[in-house]
Amino acid sequence: MKKQIFIGIALMASFGIYSQSRKPIPVPGQLLNMKQIANTKFNESNTASSANLPFPDNDVSPEAAKEATVINTWNNFTSSMNIYGVSISFTKPLQWNDDLHAVSFVYRKSPTYLMSPAQASQAETGGIVAMISGDCGATWDSTALYSDDTYWGRYPSGAIYNPPSTPTNTEISNAYIVAAGPATSSGNGVTWVANWYSSKQLGIINYDNVIPSPPASTVFPTLGPYPTGMTRHDFSAYNFTSTDDGIVRVLAGVTDDNTDSDTAVALMKGIFNSTTNSFDWTDTVFDPPTVTASDNTEQWISRPLMAWNESGTVGYLVIMGARTGAVGSNIGFQPIVYKTTNSGGSWTLDPNGIDFNSPAFGDVLRPIVTVNEDSTLEVPFFMWPEGIDVTVDANNKLHIFSTIVGTASMHPDSLAFISSFTADRFRWPHTNLFQPYLYDFMYDGTNWSHMLVDSMLSEGPGQLSTEAGYGINPWDADPTNSNQKIRLAARLQMSRTPDGKYIVYTWTETDPVLVTNNAPWNIYPNIKTRVLNVSTGALHPVEISITDSTGTPGAVKAKAFFHYVSPKCRLSSTVTANGPVISIPVTVSNSLPLSQATKNKHWFSWATLNFGNVPDANIVICKPADDVGIAENSFNSAINSLVFPNPATNHATVSVNLVQSSKIRIEMINAMGQVISTVQANGNNGINEIKLDISGVSSGIYFVNVKIDNAIGTKKLIVE
Repeated sequence: MKKQIFIGIALMASFGIYSQSRKPIPVPGQLLNMKQIANTKFNESNTASSANLPFPDNDVSPEAAKEATVINTWNNFTSSMNIYGVSISFTKPLQWNDDLHAVSFVYRKSPTYLMSPAQASQAETGGIVAMISGDCGATWDSTALYSDDTYWGRYPSGAIYNPPSTPTNTEISNAYIVAAGPATSSGNGVTWVANWYSSKQLGIINYDNVIPSPPASTVFPTLGPYPTGMTRHDFSAYNFTSTDDGIVRVLAGVTDDNTDSDTAVALMKGIFNSTTNSFDWTDTVFDPPTVTASDNTEQWISRPLMAWNESGTVGYLVIMGARTGAVGSNIGFQPIVYKTTNSGGSWTLDPNGIDFNSPAFGDVLRPIVTVNEDSTLEVPFFMWPEGIDVTVDANNKLHIFSTIVGTASMHPDSLAFISSFTADRFRWPHTNLFQPYLYDFMYDGTNWSHMLVDSMLSEGPGQLSTEAGYGINPWDADPTNSNQKIRLAARLQMSRTPDGKYIVYTWTETDPVLVTNNAPWNIYPNIKTRVLNVSTGALHPVEISITDSTGTPGAVKAKAFFHYVSPKCRLSSTVTANGPVISIPVTVSNSLPLSQATKNKHWFSWATLNFGNVPDANIVICKPADDVGIAENSFNSAINSLVFPNPATNHATVSVNLVQSSKIRIEMINAMGQVISTVQANGNNGINEIKLDISGVSSGIYFVNVKIDNAIGTKKLIVE
């Protein structure tokens, strides 16, 4: 049946039958199966609608955006044994906690990181570690989260849990790092047999290489058994969130015994248990109303997304699938959305989805090339392989950031197929009016609207030797499979300020002039950004590139592979009419040469989007934009304290900059967590330098605990 349908489509394409009279339309060629991409991806070894805007005649945004480059510093802050742990853009390993002003990054361990207790050498490639920074990435500390000889950790995501309190807790030692991910069996890198969940308190003695004991670190085999309240699930890796109500969440798939494909989505909810000092996990299962193919597989892509408001009361779950009963332009893989307004107590399914049959979405249909049984019908396919992301704004409205292609067939068996163009088999024609356009689709629980954000100059090359662009993909082949590389994509992502008043859109693209024959392959990626002011509905007219770096020369520029942005960013300044100054945590991962199975470096930048041309010296990026209270000042003084010299012999000095007079208590702690010396002082406004006598202290690594009022900051000290 599929083979006959494809022949029919090819014939229609050759006759050039199209629904509208417009500029010359590219002729499609070979069909591409997006579900095949899904199946190979994880193998290792109040805003305005753009409907009233003129459609662009070339590769620019609807606002005719000017491009600017902001110089940011990129630091190599850690590394992993291979690239696989960061290859999925739908995970959320990088997060910023605005209450603690702390950044966390959960990743697969570096080659030199040794877990305790030691695991088998191969299992060590699945060891999971968290990096924590309390000073915007200037300094980092690490802590071990998970490792197991039988179940090897993969694709980690996680965030900081800050216990809900009044006033808001500002001591990071009261917080926990929480993470989750899937696991493969030992000796097998592609069979998903379990899910792991882990948490660890961020106190001073816990920045170590010791794996938390159960139940803080635990594994649930896919086949069970499961505790009460938990369903059989797999691949708990997607869209990890931590909200101010004290709940952490992650999405997973649900697979039954009769098929290898997911049949539902599980929203896993973690609630802190003060008795066990760990998290109890339960789930809510969503079965999207989608078309079923003749092989009994459901026509949706198991890359679920979710987004929550800051308080955790309003949330959205988004699944890309072909909805049952859809007609006309609504037939393809499009958003199926659930909404809650009571923290997940109950959910409401959007009954219809986006109505692409409505004239209000005509501008989205215009650049789609029609290739299906109905030559007059344009059916949007949300192009998840290039990345899709979601967020919630200040008005509790959902935003879906995506790019669109056309569905090639309306037959239930073939809804996942799209077309290719030219002999190079691009997924977009990359000609005038037929670019990869980037859209923001917005939903308030009742109505849909949309906005054209920008357009891309390139697309990701293939992962498999049978896919287009495989030969130009700059990464090496898998050591165990010469026909498979690592998949590259634009990795569309969003971030928002905690109040939801600004949304940052990010993606990567390559200028085709850098590529042989000007081919639009995304092989020299740089990160592009645009910003939406939610209050005014205005998209800022400047597109900023943030990967012209001042770090190691050439380390990130044109090598911004596998980037992540934190789901939350901060508004640093609004002092000019030219636009805001926004600070956003970003990571990039790569190696030199580009080798997927060997050591890959992770680069971090607290990137500044300086639309207002405010001198950098006038921008405070680590502290709140408004006035801070005593507790906030104490916290900032504690985490920004310095210990020098380091390494030290005989004595060391602790330097503390106070905003107001405060009591200072300094504790020196050994690796066993024992306090070996204490110094107290009455600090004055300004710089305070406190001497530590270490003449009788044995050589080794120690921790200096700086307490100011109720705030705490931790520093490492090496004694020689």
